[in-house]
Order: sequence, then C-alpha cells, then structure tokens
Amino acid sequence: MEYISKTTHDGRNVRVKDYKKRVRRNRRRRKVLFVSFLLLCVMIFVHLSPLFNVKEVICTGNNKVSSEELVSTSTISIGYNIFRTSVKKAERNVRKIPYIKEARVIRRLPNKIEIKVTESGVCGYLPLAEGYIYIDENCKMLQYSESPPEEQVPVVQNTGILSFEGGKIVTADDDKKTELLTACYKAIIADNALEKITIIDVAQADTLTLFYNNSLEILVGNIKNIDYKISFALRTINEKLGINPKGFLDIRNPENGTIYREKK
Repeated sequence: MEYISKTTHDGRNVRVKDYKKRVRRNRRRRKVLFVSFLLLCVMIFVHLSPLFNVKEVICTGNNKVSSEELVSTSTISIGYNIFRTSVKKAERNVRKIPYIKEARVIRRLPNKIEIKVTESGVCGYLPLAEGYIYIDENCKMLQYSESPPEEQVPVVQNTGILSFEGGKIVTADDDKKTELLTACYKAIIADNALEKITIIDVAQADTLTLFYNNSLEILVGNIKNIDYKISFALRTINEKLGINPKGFLDIRNPENGTIYREKK
C-alpha cells in the first residue's frame, strides 16, 4: 500500500497509508469483474441459445456451381450455432471447388449465413483423349467434358497435358508453356480480344502462335514483351488489315516492324 504525507494538528508532517486510493482501486476492480461477468454471460447465451442456430444458408454469385454443392462442400450445418460455425473453414472448403475463384462466408444475424462467391470464367479448352479440359485465364482446370464449351473461347493446342485434375493448374510437358499461356491470356483479355482468338498454339515453350478468326496466323514468339506484342498485333489488325484479315502476321520483333503476307 502506498503512503501519503499529512500534517497533524500540532504541525508535524507524517506519512500515513492512502486508504482512499485503495478504495478507488477496489472499485475499479469490481467494475472490471462485473463487466467481465456480463460479457461471459452474453457469450454463453449466444453460444447456447437456439435463437442463433443456423436456419438458412444463402448462396450468391454462383452460376456454374449449384447452391446445393456450395452448402454441402462448405460443411455448414443447419441447426448448428452460427458463432460456433467456422466461416474460415467454410471458405477454404468452398475454394476447393474448381469453378470457384473467390469465396466469402458471412454471418447474417441472428440465424443466417451467406456464401458469397466469384466464379472463374471459361477462357479456353484443351483436347484430351475423347474430350476437352476447360480452363480459366490462370490455366486452372475447371471441368472435363465430352464437348467444347458453349463460350466462344480459343482451343489450346500442343500443351502435352496427360490428365485432368480439377482445380489444379495445367501441367504441360514443359512448365514454361504454362507460364507462356498464362501471360498470353493476360494480354488477350486486357485487350478484350478473347472472342477473336480461335486457336492458341504452344508447340514450343518459346514459340507462341495465335489464330485470329481462324483466318490470320499470328506468330508471337516467346514470352518477352508479350503484352506489347499482342497489343501491337491487334492494333495492326484494326488499323491496317481490316475486319477479316487472312494470311500470316509475324510480330516476334515489333520494333523492327511486322511481316504480313496476305493469303490469296
């Protein structure tokens, strides 16, 4: 206990125990204990009260993936306490679905949970055996199907892929092919030209060839300056070659100009 100085009736200075300070300190302690007790009671109530049991799971942003699959994969249980439900675990589970690009699981008090997702779009397809692998712009494998996708997207040739693994990145026979293909998609999508490209050929890790509207072969080359080369090619087509050019366009060295040969 602390001491304070005090003057007696006869003028002497003495040190005495500070009882008032102890009283104030004890009051603060009682207030802290009371508030802590209230918080504990509230926590027990919300974790045990049926008022906060999950009654509905709402799914938003999904088109390719059904709400039933999202709920099932998330492992969220109807009737389970909303605060004891792990939203982080549910998000991790939902992201394992190949078509899911991003997922958020949100508690909607008192008894609803929302699964909010962003889906990957189909940006191309790879022939494999008797079917096709659908991929997104990051070369993630989305689906295996016996028929090409409904979307107007390019077919990707000569990757050397041997098997389909949903949710995994394309395993080409050369890792540099996957890197080249990803960079190619980034450039094409940035220029809003995905629907114009009908074939992407990665026969070699340093030799990328595009086919524009099935009629113009564009030799892009390696990954160096690929954004600029593809933009340069598309600008050349729009400004000089017309709506439906036919033939061959070499843009491997755009600083030296392009080589264009028209198909007669």
